[in-house]
Amino acid sequence: MLSISAGATQGETEHRLTPVLRIARSVGQALQHVMKVILRDGAAHSVSLTTRMGGTAGMQKPPVGSGPAPGNQGGTAVPDKPFSGGPLYKIQGLVGLLHVDKPNVGRRALFAMVLCWLPLACLSALPGYDNSSFWPDFGTHARYLIVVPLLILAEGICIPRIGALASHFLESGIVAEEETQAFLDILASTQRLLNMLWMEIAVILLAYLCIAAIYDARPFDGVPAWLIVGTPAGKIPSPAGWWGLLVSLPVMLCLLLSWVWRLCLWGRFLFLVSRLKLRLIPAHPDGAAGLGFVGYSSQAFAVLATALGALVAGAIANSIYAGASLTSYHYVVLFFVVGVVLFFNFPLLVFLDQMLRAWRRGTLEYGGLADRFGLEFERKWLQDPQMAHESMMDRPDFSSATDLYQVVDRVYGMWLIPLHPKSVAMLAIAAFIPFIPVALIALPFDAIVDKLTGLLF
Repeated sequence: MLSISAGATQGETEHRLTPVLRIARSVGQALQHVMKVILRDGAAHSVSLTTRMGGTAGMQKPPVGSGPAPGNQGGTAVPDKPFSGGPLYKIQGLVGLLHVDKPNVGRRALFAMVLCWLPLACLSALPGYDNSSFWPDFGTHARYLIVVPLLILAEGICIPRIGALASHFLESGIVAEEETQAFLDILASTQRLLNMLWMEIAVILLAYLCIAAIYDARPFDGVPAWLIVGTPAGKIPSPAGWWGLLVSLPVMLCLLLSWVWRLCLWGRFLFLVSRLKLRLIPAHPDGAAGLGFVGYSSQAFAVLATALGALVAGAIANSIYAGASLTSYHYVVLFFVVGVVLFFNFPLLVFLDQMLRAWRRGTLEYGGLADRFGLEFERKWLQDPQMAHESMMDRPDFSSATDLYQVVDRVYGMWLIPLHPKSVAMLAIAAFIPFIPVALIALPFDAIVDKLTGLLF
């Protein structure tokens, strides 16, 4: 990480940090504006939901007809890709990188990788500049050869999956029929916030504000030699360094901020849906009252987890190549993987209240049913001497008891958060994968060869 030179005086440091503080203040004001827009839209939904739940006479109901699923009996059209689009889509559409019906994620990923990395390799090789430190700069290669393409490829993997999960709320019948229009309003507001022009501009401005803050602090001590060049006035960025500051790094920051915005809207969508009337089934075989499908969002974000892991792994690889110990980063990797799992599953907590109420209702109702059945079963088979001597092989009572108690047991063991253990494991593995090559850097190559030779021969 870049840092201000230790030889700078306190006055110089304060002078340098003053613009940074101004930038931070501007960013804070922009974030406050964003939160006001989100909360205002959410408040409008709250009023709408309250009106509908109160039975307003002017409520519009979907036309009667056959629908794709029991929960969509009105035949109301559900958006095919409710989370498609987002910041930077308009700009990419203007330059012909994508179209409405063709996202071209592969072509865009390749273009972004070439745009961000290839000029750095070429400019660092110019005569008069030291490019010997470029190739061992694992952090740079990870950022622009792995992270940037993965952030774009994730759009073709993650967006359709979370869109399908969002639509499944209505198609599965979880959302009550009288809440259909409210649910569609939530989807519409999500798409509107996702594709707002001012958010596209805000993402770009915020990315360059971060770049301006980095450059204003002048943290040139400890950076790779290919990024800077010495002059009589001091160290300044090299041509490759300028390209990294003005093009490569902003592209990566814009992609990261775009995903942050999508994830915020995903959390907002789940929060608003959790306030609707949901028809939860405590005995549902998914063990989450019918909301188990939401837990599959963890594996949908696996590509993003790998991209974030590569970003951290690249920085660790640079430190290990410079002489740091691999064991000193064990806890960093552990906390990162755990943090990624918690981060992407945190929005699922919004369903805790409804699932807890469904569990309480289920334990009382199904528990009471089990009590009544058990009393009748004991009265018939244990307290009646005549029944005790009859053959029990052909009696359906025992099979019925087994089936009922399995259902009741499922109710009592219901999850209170719609987590999917396999999806969580996939997310953790995806976040950990980029650190495997880092471990290989720390191990001597001849030691690896000797180990493999010993295993094979």
